[in-house]
Amino acid sequence: MSGKGGKRKSGKLPPFVPLLWDMLNSPAYKDLAPSSAKVLPYFLGKPKINMSKQTEFYGANFNFTYSEAKKYGFASKTYERCLIELLAKGFIDIVWKGGIRGESKTASRYRNSLRWKNYSLPDFKTAKKNRFVNGEGYV
Repeated sequence: MSGKGGKRKSGKLPPFVPLLWDMLNSPAYKDLAPSSAKVLPYFLGKPKINMSKQTEFYGANFNFTYSEAKKYGFASKTYERCLIELLAKGFIDIVWKGGIRGESKTASRYRNSLRWKNYSLPDFKTAKKNRFVNGEGYV
């Protein structure tokens, strides 16, 4: 790795997670609690797909377990609050609800969402974790 700007000898940047300007300045992001704002980049980095390929990026399903969140320094209760807030403000969606009471100790599956773009608009559709039914979405 060269000393200038963190670039490698190949000219490529090391891996990073972009937080796009429109997201950073959105009412939804500005209303996030600090812990939720800190966990959001981990969700954005889960799909190993360039964000410019929006259909693929926002269509990719992934796991983000409590034990994984703990490795990143989030307590279980904090991570739970972050999940609820990111879901409610439109940054993520639940694809499959796992857990002991979900589907027999399976990991939940998530997808990044663009619902945050409509957060301050009257037609914004919020989602709640406890209102999700596997295979049928939010009720």
